[in-house]
Order: sequence, then structure tokens, then C-alpha cells
Amino acid sequence: MRRLLLIVFLVGQLFSQTLLQRLAAPIFYELGVEPNFQSNPLNLSEVEISKASQDADYLNGISYSSSNVLSFSGKLTYSPRLFAGRKTRLHLQLNHHTYHDIPERSYQSYSASIRQSLGKYRYLDVGYWILPQYYLRNYRFQDFRTLQTSRQVCNLGTDRLWLGFQHRLNKRNTIEYRITVRNEIYEAPFSHYDMNMLEGDLKLGVSQFKNLLLSTEIQYGLADNNNSYDDKDRSYTYLNIRPSLTLKISGNHKIRLSGRYDQRAYESEENDDPLHAGRYQDEIRMELTLLPKLSGPFIVEPFAGYRVRRVDSSVEAVRELKSFSRYWFGVSFGFKSVIDMYF
Repeated sequence: MRRLLLIVFLVGQLFSQTLLQRLAAPIFYELGVEPNFQSNPLNLSEVEISKASQDADYLNGISYSSSNVLSFSGKLTYSPRLFAGRKTRLHLQLNHHTYHDIPERSYQSYSASIRQSLGKYRYLDVGYWILPQYYLRNYRFQDFRTLQTSRQVCNLGTDRLWLGFQHRLNKRNTIEYRITVRNEIYEAPFSHYDMNMLEGDLKLGVSQFKNLLLSTEIQYGLADNNNSYDDKDRSYTYLNIRPSLTLKISGNHKIRLSGRYDQRAYESEENDDPLHAGRYQDEIRMELTLLPKLSGPFIVEPFAGYRVRRVDSSVEAVRELKSFSRYWFGVSFGFKSVIDMYF
């Protein structure tokens, strides 16, 4: 009996030591604050900006079409070796954005992801991101029973769950495949805009040039209107292309120029739905970021960006109502460090 207890104790000690060794890994964290300015955070068209300036109730009393913004972020990365001595990277992130001049727009988002190394520069990714509540603006709502119209607050919650696989094409080039399931849930009285979305991504990273890093992401998706409230179909297909260029300059500093081109084509062909029938739109976004190389744990990254949407529709009023442009600029300040402890 004593021998049996001794064997059980030794096996338990061996297992616990092995587990502790696998869990022993540093925890990297980063804290950031980002003061910035956004010229048109509600994505208002020129027609809407004009109406809002004349009618205080048009945007539920919001009198500003631009805002100073203060953003906070926290990131945590932990990479134990749980399987076959390979790293399992756990990444958590929290973002909070406060709009000083338009407090209704303030929101938080959360994400968690796991990247499992499969050996020989191959990785499996799974992740989840959620934005619980996001204020869009006040929209006109018509009660289908009384046919009376009024302007109501429109909020949505959205999330996405993804699965991806990355591997090397050669020594300096990588490719990643990803499939994502997304949901957009609108609060009443706009629940008829709910969307279930399925999208596929292909991302290519090129680092074979000495001072230049290139990446391009191509995304194609289907958005199905989960609507049981009326007979309108707001479904659409979309194509997004996201190129990025990072250039090293003297002093080991960097400049990053990132862009995005989005296409959206609505499927509706109903004549009684001029807002969506035959509607097509595209967007262009550009952002320039300076990435200075600083000694120590601090991060300072100035940035500026521009976005414009152009809408094509057989109805001129829809083209004017849904087209917009905006710009933004600011500075990201950060602090990064590591907790090196043994679990």
C-alpha cells in the first residue's frame, strides 16, 4: 500500500512539474491612450448635415457633426507551450472610445483570440470580437400599422467569430486563409435590418524587400437580411480589399500607408424599396501613420486618415443621402512591458 501511494505521489509530482513548465511564459501587455479628432463620426451626408443644423430634433438634439475623441486600449498576450512544446498564443484586447462632443457615439469593444503553432511556420487561429452597442444616429421610422412616421434612435450590436490558417509560401512570404461568421442585431424599432453574414478572407504578406513590408487582404462576403417584420429584402454582397505598405526610413523609423476599398451591391429589385433596389456603393479609405523607433517601453504614433463613400442609385435622393466623406487625425501614446513570472 505504501509503495502504491509513493508511485501515485511521484507521478502526480512529475505531471504537475511538467504542467508548470508548459505554463511558464511571460505575459506581455500594452496600455494606450489616443486623443484624436473626427470630422464626421456619424457618417452624415451633406444633406443630413444641413438638416441637422436647421432642426435640433433631426439627430435627437445632437448639434455637432464633428467631435474630439479620447480612446483607451489594453492588450495582453500570453504564449505558453501547451501542446508538443509549441506555443499557444492567447491574446485579449479591450478598446473604449469617448466622443466628447457626441457622447451618444461612445462605445466599447472586446476581443479574444488563440493562435496555435502547428510547426514549420504554420498557425491555426480562432477568435471572437464583440461590440455590444453602437449608436448610429436617429433614423426615420414608419409604423406599418398606423403609417405614421417619426425619428427614432438606432443602435446596433455586432460580433464576429473567425477561424483561420496561416503558413509560409517561402522564406519571406506568408499567406492566410480565414472564414468569418458575423451578426448585426438592431434594437427595436429597427429589428428588420438584422443581418447574418458569412465572409472569406485571403491575406498575403510580402517581406522579401529589405526596407519594405507589403500586405494585401481580399475579403468577399454575403449578408443575409434576417427579416420577419416586412417584405423588403436588404441583403447584399460585398468585396473589400485592404492593401498596406510599411517603409523603413533612416534611424530605423517606419511609415505605414494603409488603404481600403469596399464594394457593396444590394440584391433588392423591388420598386417599392428605392433605398435598396439597384443600389451599389463603394468606399475608399486611406490612413498614414508614423512609427518612430523609440528607446524604452513607450510608443508615440501620429496618424491621419480620410474616408469617402460614393453611392450609385436610380434615385437621386438616395445617392445624396447615403454618400459622405470624413477625415481624422491624432496621436497614439502607448506603454508596453512584460510580466516574467513562473506559474
